[in-house]
Amino acid sequence: MKKLIMVVLMAVTFSQASADGVKIRDVFRQMPDSLMPYLSLNNRLDCIDFLDSGMKAEVRNSLGGTSEMTSMADDSLSIRMSDGLRVDILLMDSTVVMIETFLVDSIYGESRVHYFTSQWKPLQQPSLSEVQEQRIRHLKMQNIVKRDDDLLNKR
Repeated sequence: MKKLIMVVLMAVTFSQASADGVKIRDVFRQMPDSLMPYLSLNNRLDCIDFLDSGMKAEVRNSLGGTSEMTSMADDSLSIRMSDGLRVDILLMDSTVVMIETFLVDSIYGESRVHYFTSQWKPLQQPSLSEVQEQRIRHLKMQNIVKRDDDLLNKR
């Protein structure tokens, strides 16, 4: 009986530790292909491996172009899907925030924000802290400003 209780306690402790230790790389690996049709599972795994190896994380996407994971931290990653689309994924507690920023040759860009559980189940507007909301707003604006800087530097 004591062994059974010990095993149950260890299982509960382990599952809690695993839930608290979720990282963006794990969530990105489990992402359904339907949410990011540009990149297959193998493309996503290659991007992670390339960045871990200190290499440029550029892969050929399913549309025949190239996509590049430009950064990855424990709680976020950024991917330049094409010249006109950037995707940022943030892990905020147990909520995954996916920001798609569509960039055009002007000062105007448009971002769409999608919310999911860490198992990629869609969420309606989750309750996020003001700091988390501000981080999302800042990232959306940063994407548009960066695109404008890139365009000005090319001229």
